[in-house]
Amino acid sequence: MSEVTAIAHPNFALIKYWGKTDFVNNIPAMSSISLTIDTLTSTTKISQQPEMQENIWELNGERQPDLGQLLPTLDYLSKVGKVNEPCLIQSDNNFPTAAGLASSASGVASIVVAYNSLFDLGLTNQQMAKAAMLGSGSAPRSLFPGLVLLDIENQCDCHTLAEPNQWPLSVIVCITDDQRKTISSREGMEISRKTSPLYKAWLKVNASHIKQAKNAINERNLRALGLVAEENCKQMHEVMRTSNPSINYMTNKTINCINAIESIRSSGVDLFHTVDAGPQVKIICKTEDSGLIQKRISSLPSVRQTLVANIGYGARVVNEG
Repeated sequence: MSEVTAIAHPNFALIKYWGKTDFVNNIPAMSSISLTIDTLTSTTKISQQPEMQENIWELNGERQPDLGQLLPTLDYLSKVGKVNEPCLIQSDNNFPTAAGLASSASGVASIVVAYNSLFDLGLTNQQMAKAAMLGSGSAPRSLFPGLVLLDIENQCDCHTLAEPNQWPLSVIVCITDDQRKTISSREGMEISRKTSPLYKAWLKVNASHIKQAKNAINERNLRALGLVAEENCKQMHEVMRTSNPSINYMTNKTINCINAIESIRSSGVDLFHTVDAGPQVKIICKTEDSGLIQKRISSLPSVRQTLVANIGYGARVVNEG
């Protein structure tokens, strides 16, 4: 086997982490719960290239000057698997990169799965999660399907809380701006950890938010999940805002979109929203309501594009050759 192609989907955090406890090993400072989606996809083909002297990474058709955040992941995989063969890594996203849509999570997850298969490493789920985390703190969640917990209190255990077929939810991604963000998530987290006066309180509230969200998921209670998810999102962005320099990924278009979502909810539709480190807004709703919501949101001048996705599956190999 000389090449393997794998795919992974982004995951959107409902209970978020913002901050690292171990910057070198890229370990989040708190647990998180996310929802892996379908439709949006990172595809990675890794091929053995014996004639090359080093690994080469191409992203969306462009050769990258270096391996960047992939280097710790690839170092870990090569050491665990005792692999010393250079590879060509070709990754493509069918959605905007570095714009608050979790492209790093799905990209790294697809690379880990492809590499594991290409060299027949036989890694356990938790070994793959560790490899993925070295590249992106949220990447382990994209390895798994459905609603996923990354449990920092339990040796960074990562597992599914609800499979895609156990709770049919939809996500409407509202793209308000597809430009690259000026401050990366990794840089922003370190700024907040060092400077935000709210950071310690943010750490403390995590356990309570995780517990509330897990209970809501177990009960399939969308309203309860929405309440804690929106509060968690609000607190995270306050931590960012009170950092020095202040970090604000939301734009006026983001706020306009959120106001419209709250108007739709006040009309009796069960939904909630969340915003990550970018200007895009994600709406979580019952699948049967997604068409109506998308129609109303798409008419907003502040929304450039909407994408509808359902709960998706974990990272997986799609081609071996």
